[in-house]
Amino acid sequence: MRVDSKAFDVIVVGAGPIGSVTAEALARTSLRVALLEEHPSIGLPNHCSGLISPRTLELAGVAEEAVGLARFSSARVWGPGGKHLWLRSNSVQAIAIDRPRFDQLLAKRAVDAGATLMLDTQAHRFVRLEERVQVEARAGESTLHLYAPLLIGADGANSRVARWMGKKPACEIIPAIKADVIFQGSGTDSIEIFVGNSIAPGWFGWIIPLQGGVARIGIGATRAPRRYFESFLDLIRRKFGDFVVEGTRSASLPLGPARDFVVDNVMLVGAAARQTKPTTGGGIYFGIQAAQLAAATAAKAVERGDCSHRKLAEYERAWHRSGGRELVYGHWLRRGFRSLSDKGLDLIVELFGQSWAQNWLSRLGDMDYPSRLFAPPAAIRKKQVASPKSMKTRRRVSLGA
Repeated sequence: MRVDSKAFDVIVVGAGPIGSVTAEALARTSLRVALLEEHPSIGLPNHCSGLISPRTLELAGVAEEAVGLARFSSARVWGPGGKHLWLRSNSVQAIAIDRPRFDQLLAKRAVDAGATLMLDTQAHRFVRLEERVQVEARAGESTLHLYAPLLIGADGANSRVARWMGKKPACEIIPAIKADVIFQGSGTDSIEIFVGNSIAPGWFGWIIPLQGGVARIGIGATRAPRRYFESFLDLIRRKFGDFVVEGTRSASLPLGPARDFVVDNVMLVGAAARQTKPTTGGGIYFGIQAAQLAAATAAKAVERGDCSHRKLAEYERAWHRSGGRELVYGHWLRRGFRSLSDKGLDLIVELFGQSWAQNWLSRLGDMDYPSRLFAPPAAIRKKQVASPKSMKTRRRVSLGA
């Protein structure tokens, strides 16, 4: 077995969208960046439902034409008793994307910026060596010894980097079952959400329709979602007609808020840092925010030769001033949702189905910022997303996406 040794300024583990955005931003500062991906292809296997807000594409600098599959300005929420309410807007609120293509575009941008992408390379051992970290990785029949003063874990909910750091965030992880289906009839043309303790205890089920009768469905539960999956399929058939299941897959949804995700010479970003929405489990929008903030801090730390916890903590503080605040609020909403019985859920569906509530939801509803439903108008106008100057500049130029 051949052993190769290479030195970099930064090693990023995980070439999902968050890792790729981080690597691209760092490579654009002329740092030597290694981007490790354990799978042989970017974006595969795909475990994501791929529903994001339009602002996520804007933040990522990816054109909707390149990855968009369907646009939605409404969704329907079904209560346990069978009643439903509509969430409507005058503008597009969600876009279903080709998630593998999205990941591939961002990884290509990182490579074009100068990052070294290593596919089919699994980081499995980490060693601290004075002022740098050694990453031992398997790449086919070879073993790589990679060295850098800074290691960034963007390796998802089951992050090896986080485990090595000794970080065990006190947050929920929702197990989910997802599938692609093809309806034999018309199916539905709206996003459908199902709540209820007998349907998806502690979480919800969903349908995201695409074109030609194809849809992405899924269900999460605080306990054994597979036990509820078949009955969920029966529920969908009763409401929208028969369909063929093309394949199922499991996924883990780590729920924020995120805390304590840096130590000396190591940072976490994205799902590895639990920078995911407690209300939906989505992590791309806030993960990209965090990637930009992490890269800004990391670049300064490496250039100054100081990757201490004290220096890297600037990233944590920046995060808590921006996306972190929203995730703390989402955690509060999550606790409220968990406390509701089926009767309570049906009452919520009935209450929010009234005309005054429908107007309120249509004006202020936001899949990324649910806090805006309860914030005064002035606070909404003042809310801004932190974005390092270097990333703002990059988004003003052609990105080839």
